[in-house]
Amino acid sequence: MTFTGRDRNLARPIGIGVAIAAIIFIFATMTTNVAARMLPMSDDYLQAMIPTATDGAEPLGLTMLSHDINEKAISVTGSIRNRTKEPMNNVIAVVQMQDTTGRFPQTAEVPIMPANLQPDAIGTFMTMATLQEKPGGYIVKFRFMDGPFIPHKDERGPSISITPTPIPK
Repeated sequence: MTFTGRDRNLARPIGIGVAIAAIIFIFATMTTNVAARMLPMSDDYLQAMIPTATDGAEPLGLTMLSHDINEKAISVTGSIRNRTKEPMNNVIAVVQMQDTTGRFPQTAEVPIMPANLQPDAIGTFMTMATLQEKPGGYIVKFRFMDGPFIPHKDERGPSISITPTPIPK
């Protein structure tokens, strides 16, 4: 026979070829946008993670927000309410703090406590930072850990202000 005595073991060359192809595929998914084309991740997919409130408004309500400034240090404390009928897990507060020059911003990501925010439950957060210059302002946003930002509604009541009136003599 014509094939008698021939050593035709193709397992090793085929294995080497598959390994090289796998390494090239892994390298391509990490350094190019090949993975973005293959995976069904889009902004629409991420927005589906956000539950809707019963009134159709924002799913989170900011119920309290306060800050304390001591020289170059700032402390931000707040609380939010889950306005949906579904529990929210792993929500974090993203606090962007800026000094008066605006050149040295700091961003802090703080988990909301409790981590499992039940419907109509209140969660709290607190962060602090020492900036390069005096604090000038801050922005608070909320998002899922490894997920999209969650819209919130400001539900804080009006601040109480006392205006002195002169007493006529």
